Amino acid sequence: MSTMEREVIIAGVGTGSSMQLTPEVKKAIDEADVVFVDERLRHLVPEGKKLIHIMGWWNLVHESGRVVMLVSGDAGIFSLMPAIRHNLPKEKITVLPGISSLQAVCAHACETWHDAAILTGHSRPIKEGKFLNTVERNRITILFCGARYSPSWACKMLTRIKGTEVVIGSCMGSENEQIFRGKPQEFKGVEFPKLSIILVRNSNPYAPERLHLRDDDFIRSEDIVMTNESVRSVIMTRLELREDSIFWDIGAGSGSISASAGNEFPFTEIHAVECNPKAVRLIRRNLVKFHLHNVKVHNSRALKVIKRLPEPTHVFIGGTGGELSGILEHISGIEKPVRVVIACVTLETFAEAYEILKGWENFEAVQISAVSSKTLTPSLTMMKANNPVMILSADSKQKFSEDE
Repeated sequence: MSTMEREVIIAGVGTGSSMQLTPEVKKAIDEADVVFVDERLRHLVPEGKKLIHIMGWWNLVHESGRVVMLVSGDAGIFSLMPAIRHNLPKEKITVLPGISSLQAVCAHACETWHDAAILTGHSRPIKEGKFLNTVERNRITILFCGARYSPSWACKMLTRIKGTEVVIGSCMGSENEQIFRGKPQEFKGVEFPKLSIILVRNSNPYAPERLHLRDDDFIRSEDIVMTNESVRSVIMTRLELREDSIFWDIGAGSGSISASAGNEFPFTEIHAVECNPKAVRLIRRNLVKFHLHNVKVHNSRALKVIKRLPEPTHVFIGGTGGELSGILEHISGIEKPVRVVIACVTLETFAEAYEILKGWENFEAVQISAVSSKTLTPSLTMMKANNPVMILSADSKQKFSEDE
């Protein structure tokens, strides 16, 4: 059937109340030949219309005439519109805006949303660290809730952040609409309807002083070695992290790599593995200082814990306690390629790592010899050399198959 015989309209119907339908959307529904609609919004469609459930939208190709597809809220935020446009690229689609629950909860809170961070837990996974780091760094955060990520889940998490307040809207636009305001701890054990939205105010959002952390930014300990910032910069470049990465920092030491990664990529899931209890305490102190919630610290030897961790996309190895070969063997067994960076300060570690990584894809090695200024007296400055560090990087995919 030719698309010329069909007019497709995606209409945002607001929060579900007939009172919030725009005249333009109401006119489109009244004049429709076919309406794609969720059962929850069925009451918005007059009797006698041909109805198809919205989740069967691909059946659109079999329909003709004026087709109206009703999406809750506004079609421009967390709706089916992107999927429809992607899968039906030849269709001429008209989009009619609606009032979203985001707009409604902001109106109840007397807030604007132009500077809000917007997240959804509705039918999509959202990591605890991502949610908390977003709240830490923004004045306003809005979460579209779902069955798993409810307002009570969010409020339980929010008790870790001082100075937050929430406005919770449930069943927006319906006769059962309710609005709750208060501190997160007031609602962490309360059950809310699945269709809820939460607005979080942070009275004192954290703004990192700089994206790339300097050595002086960290809480230090004389007996815990920390990777020099010049070396750390090269390591971060070679890691090639992304916001959706799952990153292992093995032999985390002072945690400077984990903290740097968390500061630059606040949505990355980071696992810092360190067996020294004193170093673990130092890592946790720095995570508090930099307001980082996306780093989980494991006080354990690597081989004991990594089999229980989510499969990584990126791994940094700064220390292994003699477990380097076992760690790399485990990583090589992961189906998808993993980006691996290793810092070596001894020739023996370099030789062991080189023998394995030289057979992987995109292998590179670089030696960093950093020399930094040190003030001796108000009038005298000298250059002090740090120990050279050899940095190896590769992707855990063999260059050649066994048959070759």
